[in-house]
Amino acid sequence: MIESGISDGRTPRPSRGVGGVRPSETFLHNSFCPDSFGTISLPEGKSMVHFPTCLKEIMTMNTTPSQFQLLPNPTITKAGEFRPKLNVPFIVKDLFKPGEVAMIAGAPGLGKSSIMAAGAAHAAQGRDFGGLPVKNAVVIYYAAEDAYGVLCRAHPYMQDPACANAPFYVVHGAPNLLDPEAPEKVAQFVAAKKIEHRCDQALVVFDTLNRCIGEADENSSSAMGTVVGNAAYIAQSANASVVFLHHVGNGNADRPRGSSAFHGNVDSLCLLSKAPEAGPSKVVLLNAVKQKNAQELGPLPFRLDSFKIGTDSEGSAVTVPMAVPMEPNSFAKPKEPSNENRKPAPKTEERRADIERVLFELGNTEPGSFFQPTEIAARSGSAFNEVRNSDSLRVAVRRALEALEKAGKAEKGAKGYRLAQEVTTSGGAGSA
Repeated sequence: MIESGISDGRTPRPSRGVGGVRPSETFLHNSFCPDSFGTISLPEGKSMVHFPTCLKEIMTMNTTPSQFQLLPNPTITKAGEFRPKLNVPFIVKDLFKPGEVAMIAGAPGLGKSSIMAAGAAHAAQGRDFGGLPVKNAVVIYYAAEDAYGVLCRAHPYMQDPACANAPFYVVHGAPNLLDPEAPEKVAQFVAAKKIEHRCDQALVVFDTLNRCIGEADENSSSAMGTVVGNAAYIAQSANASVVFLHHVGNGNADRPRGSSAFHGNVDSLCLLSKAPEAGPSKVVLLNAVKQKNAQELGPLPFRLDSFKIGTDSEGSAVTVPMAVPMEPNSFAKPKEPSNENRKPAPKTEERRADIERVLFELGNTEPGSFFQPTEIAARSGSAFNEVRNSDSLRVAVRRALEALEKAGKAEKGAKGYRLAQEVTTSGGAGSA
């Protein structure tokens, strides 16, 4: 059984070396630190110059032999051969990307958990969020403060029976991210859930940061640098976007509370603020103040509302908190469309893989059963967002089902479709 990364006891933290990392861990730290020399990317098929060919030049720098030995062998790319990616992987476009660490900071009562729970629910279903495109992701939400409250905040978006199999997991508690063993345990747990749900990326949330650092001081740049570095290890090794929820400083809503390492080391930083002239409604703005290699985002507005779930035994209405994404154009800066004269790439293979995933999850719930195309469509993910609210969704899902049947990956019966039984037993579904 894969552990979720939470340990029962507190592991004593020995004194740290440079950058908050013990000397014996420096090599490991360098291997996952985004700023380390050893993580320079190299496009496929491009020529590279390996580290040993530059040995004499490197050794003439102000680097001691012991420091030199701890550096991993880097690859080097010619700038003239490099081409930026047009289609950058994302979970929530321009906001949360796999392999990166993000932070949402705001004062108490501004709806950090409500907005994050709503965004996580959309990611687990692959539904667009607040005007931003979303790709399917396994969600692991470490609720260190109030797991019940997080589940309540996600409920308005997860109540439909079609969401029963959506990969949204709330962990009641959180690991100590200064525990040297925690990052690997979390990464393994995330990887296991990705395999279980045939999903290639994940969204990992730590709510809140202060509850994930043991007895450490959040003003310590050394300790917090290590926390962000460990989060980066989880993000990169599990192909996940790691998001911290945090508070802003007292009397200073323009920066996260504590060490400046937060602003400097995270890849994306969003601050929550009250919207001006919101009227009787409580509206907050999610402002992206730092984005790494992403298009600039304008403020994203959310209405903090309540959702009625029923009536109690005394006849009183029972509600749960709900963050409702609003039309972003009312607050957002105008943005030029990119590649508007370029024909979008066909999504045939992506849609087929998504429907194969749906059939796999339905088959796990009701083995051997057949399912109507409408049931399957209700569980479809981000590949179908362009046709979500039109009759074209029915047509697109049926085409994907027919393609899977022709490829021998799905079976058609009198009551609908199911995953081909030989595919189910071999476990090869949805691996595209």
